[in-house]
Order: sequence, then C-alpha cells, then structure tokens
Amino acid sequence: MQSRHLSVTSIGGPETLHQRVEQIGEPGNGQALVRIEAAGVSFGDILIRLGVIPGSPKPPFTPGFDFAGVVEKVGPGVDNLEPGQPVAALVQTGGYSEHLIVPADRLVPRPKGANAVESAAVALNYFIAYQMLHRVAEVKAGMRILVHGASGGVGVAFLQLAQLAGIEVYGSASASNLDLVRKFGGHPIDYRTEDFVDVIRALPGGSVYAAFDAIGGSHFNKSSSVIERGGILVAYGQSAALVDGQAKKAVGARGFLGGIVLPKLVPNGKRSLFYNAWSLEKTHPHAYREDLAAVLDLLAQGKITPIIAKTVPLEQAPDAQRELERGTAGGKIVLTPGESA
Repeated sequence: MQSRHLSVTSIGGPETLHQRVEQIGEPGNGQALVRIEAAGVSFGDILIRLGVIPGSPKPPFTPGFDFAGVVEKVGPGVDNLEPGQPVAALVQTGGYSEHLIVPADRLVPRPKGANAVESAAVALNYFIAYQMLHRVAEVKAGMRILVHGASGGVGVAFLQLAQLAGIEVYGSASASNLDLVRKFGGHPIDYRTEDFVDVIRALPGGSVYAAFDAIGGSHFNKSSSVIERGGILVAYGQSAALVDGQAKKAVGARGFLGGIVLPKLVPNGKRSLFYNAWSLEKTHPHAYREDLAAVLDLLAQGKITPIIAKTVPLEQAPDAQRELERGTAGGKIVLTPGESA
C-alpha cells in the first residue's frame, strides 16, 4: 500500500519539509498499522526541525508527536487491539503521515465521544500538563500555582485541568489574551506591564506552591523566587530557544538547561526539575498509558475542550509551522492526512 508522509530533509526552515510517497509494509511482532486521521502541529516539531534540541533525530525524519487514528492491522502477539479500533498516541517521530506502523503499546484506545481531531489536539498539550500538574508536582485542591504562557496550548491545558481540580492559577499572558486566562478560571498577569514576582508577592502568603515555566534562562530564576517552602518549580519546553523563527542553540542546548542548576541550590526546601515525558516514562512505565487514557476520558466527558485554530491537509504542514512560529495560530493546528487541498 502506498502512503504519504512529510520528511524533514535537512536542518532548517519549513521549506525543508517535503512530501514523500512510500510503500507501507506489514506490522511486525507487537506492532500495529494505524491510519492517521489527525496529527497535531507542535512547537517541538519546529525546534527539532531547527536542530535545537540535543539528541533530536537527524534528517531525514518524519516529525509529529501526537496523532489519532484507526487501527488497520495488528501484528503477531497483539491481543489488546483490533482493526477498526479508534486510538490516539504520542510518539517521538512519525505523526505527519497517512499511515504509521508503531508499537502496539503506544496506542491508547479512544473512548466514545473523543473524536480524532480533538484527541490529537489534547494528546500532547493536555497530556504533558496533566503529568506535570498531577504526577510530577502533585498539586492538590486549594493550592496556588503560577503558569507562564497561560494562553498557549499547554497553558490553556493547565488552566482547564487546574480548574477541574480546584487549584488556584495565576497565569502570565499578553494583554490581548488576558480574557482567555479569565475564561478558564485563571488570574491573568500581563507580562508586558506587570512583573509577575511583584504580583505574587502582593498576594496573601506571597508565594505559590508550584510554577510551570516554559521560557527558561534567567526567567527560570525569577520563577524560583516566588516558590514557597516545600514547593516545586517545573521547567518544560524550550520556547526561549526560538526568536523570530531562528534557533538560538546556546539557549536550546545549554542556556536553558544550565539555568536549572542554580535553583537546585536554593535553600528553604524548594525543588526544581526539568520535565521530559520520555524520561518520566522510563521511571514510571505505566504513566504514559494511564495519563493519556485519563486525558482522553476527560475529553470524552466534555470536561476539557481544546482550542483548535483550524484543520489543514498534510501538505500544508509547512505553512502551519510558519503560523506557529509567528505566534498567530490562536490555538492548535491539526493536520488531517486523509484530506487533500
């Protein structure tokens, strides 16, 4: 069977994404063949394409972390899936494809009520927010947290999940997005006109239990300053590694991660760590399936609602990445590989 996918042919801009048509083989032992109905476009796709993240795959490779689709075939030894079953998954590469052969244990069944586009939209952003909030930081009802970039994809996921759990959220965003933070129960901080440190210190107690920081660098140290005794600072992503669509490798590879060292030495029982889903999965093997299933259940029950900017055909992925780089997407862009422009 012939199938299309997009391949990053060299480190660089969106123009390095090229369509390829190849023969799809049969799933092997413990594998399944999935027809991908929807795949998310993420900031991580851009950073990997630019070669910012250490250990990233070398070209040529097919990007795409998050997808939803339908099982078409299963290989020998797979007894928990069957053809026709709706699934979602997180993978390290491959989402920008019409079909993909993956290990069967990566595929999590989609419950009734979780459609493909919305499932792809939550499979990365809501999954990592869920893990950081509940599994890593273990934030409980009544606690206060700080979320930077609260109007972004992961930020909105934090807001919705925290609201469900009875957690108080202060979220930084631009002036045009403050109402979005309020919409999902957060207290907005205009990062251009307000210093979040001053805002938090003016509150009763003057601190937060947890802060979630995707910016890094010196910003990480400021976030650490508002953590209460016994609290935790969780860093994730590398948005400081991209400025005007250009990679800042010193930030992406060293500056961001290097900023984690200092807060670890701060007294008063504060903790800090860099969240990485793949590393967490190594130490907690069941976490991936349990947490993605929990997120999909919340979606099916209507308790979370991803903001979807638009759906576009597979071949429009380069333009989708450009839009994400410019910061003009206004929500999750989802590829629909089965459709053509």
